[in-house]
Parts: sequence; C-alpha cells; structure tokens
Amino acid sequence: MKLSENLKRIRKDNNLSQEQLAEKLGVSRQAVSKWESDQSYPEMDKVLLICKIFNYNIDELMNENVKEVDDAKESKININKYIEDFFGFITKTVDMFSSMKLKQKIQCIMEQIGIAIFLIIIFLIIGLVGDSIVYGIFRKITADAYYVLRDIIESIYILFSAVLGTTILLHIFKIRYLDYYEIVREDIEKEGIKDTDKGAFEATKDEKYDEKRKIFIQKKREKIIIRDPNQSQSKFLTGLFKLILNFIKFIVVCISLLFVFTFVGLFCLFVVSFMFVKTGFLFVGALSLIISGIIINFIILQLLYNFIISKKSPKNKMAMTFVISLILAGVGCGMMLIGISSFDYVEYNNNDTEDTYDFKMADTLYIQNFGSPIQYIEKDIKEVSVVIKHSKYLGASVTRYSNEIEIYCYRDDTKFMQFLRDMAKDINKKEIKDYYSSSPEIYVYASKDNIARLKQNKIDKEKTEAKNVIDGYLEQIDALQQQVYDLKCEIQNKEVIIDNLKEQLIHYEN
Repeated sequence: MKLSENLKRIRKDNNLSQEQLAEKLGVSRQAVSKWESDQSYPEMDKVLLICKIFNYNIDELMNENVKEVDDAKESKININKYIEDFFGFITKTVDMFSSMKLKQKIQCIMEQIGIAIFLIIIFLIIGLVGDSIVYGIFRKITADAYYVLRDIIESIYILFSAVLGTTILLHIFKIRYLDYYEIVREDIEKEGIKDTDKGAFEATKDEKYDEKRKIFIQKKREKIIIRDPNQSQSKFLTGLFKLILNFIKFIVVCISLLFVFTFVGLFCLFVVSFMFVKTGFLFVGALSLIISGIIINFIILQLLYNFIISKKSPKNKMAMTFVISLILAGVGCGMMLIGISSFDYVEYNNNDTEDTYDFKMADTLYIQNFGSPIQYIEKDIKEVSVVIKHSKYLGASVTRYSNEIEIYCYRDDTKFMQFLRDMAKDINKKEIKDYYSSSPEIYVYASKDNIARLKQNKIDKEKTEAKNVIDGYLEQIDALQQQVYDLKCEIQNKEVIIDNLKEQLIHYEN
C-alpha cells in the first residue's frame, strides 16, 4: 500500500483534519494534501516524526497496510489482556485471602461451597426434566440410536453446565468479595494505612480508620460506587458471559418462533369465532378469551424480543396490560359457562347414508371386515348383497379380491368442510350432537345356503391362516432344536480334545 493511502487512513482513524495533522508535523495544510494525493513525498524527518507520533515503524508506514497492522496489534493486545486479566484475577484473590483472618476465610469458602451445591442441584433438576423431554421426543427411534443421541446431548449439557456454573460462581465471588476488597484497599492506601497493619476487612480502634469504614459502609448501602468498567470488570469473565449470553439468546429465539406460531393460530381462532356469532354469551366469552390470549402472547413476544436485542421493557405498562388480559380471560370463561348452560344435547342418527354393493357368489367366497360386526340376513337371491349404513361424514370401501370381499369404513377428509358447516349451524342453534357416536352398520343379504357357505369359508380361511402360523413356528422350533444338537456335538468334540491335551500334559510332566 502507498504512503499516501496509509497517511490518509492514519489521519482519519485519529479524527484529525489536514490542518490539525499539519500543525502536529509543523508543515502547511497544502503539504499534507499533496502527500495524501500522492503529488509529493514528505521528507525523511517528517516520516520519522509520523512514525513516532502514531507508533509505527518505517517499514509498516511505507510498505504495509496500516489497517491490517492495527488489527494485528489489537488482536495481540486483546489476547494478552485476557491472559493478564486471568492471572490478575488469581493474584488479587491470593492477596485478598492473605489479608483475611481465619474466620473470614472459612466464611468465604463455605459460602462458595453452598452456592456451588445450589447450582449443582438446579442443573441436576434441569437435567432430569431434559432427559424426560428427550425421551418423549426420540422414544420412537431404535434403542441404539436413542442411547447414542442421549449420550451426545448429555455430554453437551454437562459441558455447558460446568462452564455456566463456574462462570456464575466466579462472578458472585468477584462482586461479593474481590470488588469490595479492592475498594477498601484503595481507600486505606489513600490515607496511608497499609493492609498489613489494618487488614482489608478488619476494623480497629483507630478513629481515622473507623471514620473511613463508616463512609465505605454508607457508600455500600447507597450503592454509589462509580468505577471505570474497563478497570472493574474482568475480561476473562466477560468473555465467558458473552458466550453464554449468546447461547441463551439463541434458545430464546427458538422459543420465540413457537410463540409466533401460537400468535398466528390465535388470530385464526379470532376469525373462526365469528362463525358462532348467534350463540350469544358463548360467542362473546370465546371472543374475550381469544383476545386475552392474543394480548398475553404479544406481551411474551415483546419480552423475548427486548431480551434478544438487549432493550429495556416497559415493566409497569406490560404488567398492567397483563393484569387486564387476565381479567378479560376470567370474564370470558364466565360468559362461556353461561352460554354453554343454555345448550341442549340432541340425539343424532349417524348412519344416515346407505351404500349397496352386489357380488356374484362363489364356492370359496368369504367376507373380511375391519371394524363393525356383520349382520347376515336371509333373502331369496342368487347374488350376495352388501349394505353399509354410515354417517355422511364417513366413507366406505368394499372391494373384491379373488375369493375375498374386503369391507373398510374410514373418515372421509373430503367431507370435512361439510362437517364444519353442519357443526357451526348446530352450535348456532344451541344444539350439541355427537357426529361419530355410532359405528357403521353392515348387512349381508343372501340365501340361507350362501350365508352358511360364506360363514364356513371364513372359518376355513381362519383355520388355514392359523395352521400356517403354527407350521411356521414348528419349523422354527425344528431349526432351533437342530442348532442345539449341533452345539451339543461341538461341545462333546471340544471335551475330547481337552481330555487328549490333558493326557499329553501329564505325559510331558512325567
């Protein structure tokens, strides 16, 4: 990179105008302008002065990109700062403990142990709950895959808990002891009192020290301790806190997505509720309850959003809105109960649709049904007639495969909208019906001989299937018995070999 470009970047990074830079170097503004536009070149003494003022060497200024140089220096400084701050944290802790009496040391250590035990209990409870959630989500996968997945999640959780718990423990220790120790020590040193003579946390009969301690306690009570954040905060702990905070924010984002879907679903319910506007109290109560849910959902989304962007939430306003939404929800529930009490239960004949299927009789024909039992009715006909009475919201399938007639009833999704319209009409009439209370009715009409043959063919089919299952199990038993026989023979052969080896061993010993 050219000197002109480096010089322009240095001036802008330090918020200097051409006149201000010219004044520092003892030249005119026009000279600086010519240097930056590459129309002229500064003298060597000016180059050396620039290097001295802005802390660069000649090679960096003439041949390298000063931005990359600055970034490298800043990165090195930051790494060194983290290391120095970590060892500084240890040094301050050792100094503090060396200035404390035995009683205070025991009190500090016991407090940290108590906090650690409390954190461990909390993480164990969260871990047990998380294990149940993981089992509920992944219980349908194979056992081997489940245990591998659970071990991975458990390892990640243990690592996260260890880092989070250690960070919390160190931070509490810092704000509870180390920061106060630093403040007391600085106050004592300002008055010329050494820690070795007075102690950082010990009061004496010295009036001057007692007065200083009273001032410190008063400041502590009023929480008026103003310190430079760059000096009072630990870079080592701050880095860990930033990592943990970003991880928590990621989890909050995932949770927010669930509330977004809930928010959309509540608005859909709000629109659908107008289908039942004729129900009076029930409609008003349901509408109030839905509006309350929307308000509460919005408050939660706002809190999560403010947490993610680190924005302060209007707590008083949100708390008042939350209370109002709870009152609205209570009123809505009461009005819904009043509205439901005026409803009547109406008996409803589900099987209002009839389908008829005719089939030719065969010597081996039988009927296979999935669900409701079959009612056989004698009728002087040559064919076999199957009649299915079912709800208009259900569908029926009767198919013949060779010598088998298969009957299957199912819920017809194509009639779902019709079901919703009918249900809305009944609710607006303040009527409650059970649309799927009765099972479909299946009737088979045939002659007496054909009915007997159909039943016998079904029995013979079931016997054949049962015999096939039994034969399959018998074949498996024979195969297992053959394996047992083969293993017994192998054991006998091994025993003969062992006896021969024992005889050879005895012969060699003799």
